[in-house]
Amino acid sequence: MDETDDKPPVDWAAVRVDYEAGPAIGGTTSEIAGRYHISTKTLSNRATEGGWKRRNVRRQVDRGAIIARMFRVLDRQIIQLEQNMTETGEKEVAVLGKLASTLEKLIAIDNAAAPAREPQQRKDIQELRNKLAERIAQLKRV
Repeated sequence: MDETDDKPPVDWAAVRVDYEAGPAIGGTTSEIAGRYHISTKTLSNRATEGGWKRRNVRRQVDRGAIIARMFRVLDRQIIQLEQNMTETGEKEVAVLGKLASTLEKLIAIDNAAAPAREPQQRKDIQELRNKLAERIAQLKRV
């Protein structure tokens, strides 16, 4: 009896889930192969034969989601700076300025690429911009 007979059966459904999740979630093909005790060649062959979703297919970018994430990052940074007002220096304010600038550019790109938005959406975005600018100005005064 050789050592290959002692291997547990491969859970191909789980392998497929990890493979199709992509490297950021499921891991690299080498990591997946190691996790399930198979070779990368076996993994590649199984993916090809099974018609599994390709790992290197780029997904569509959701500009709205990216902008919303940037707003959340900025908000967390501002809250953190407010909590540590005695320790806030030029470096922290500069980081916030860069983040705000990046956010502004993302919004401009989104506005240029998107069809005309409803007036309420524009109003909400403008309110968020004003709130952010006001908070940054407060931090700069300290």
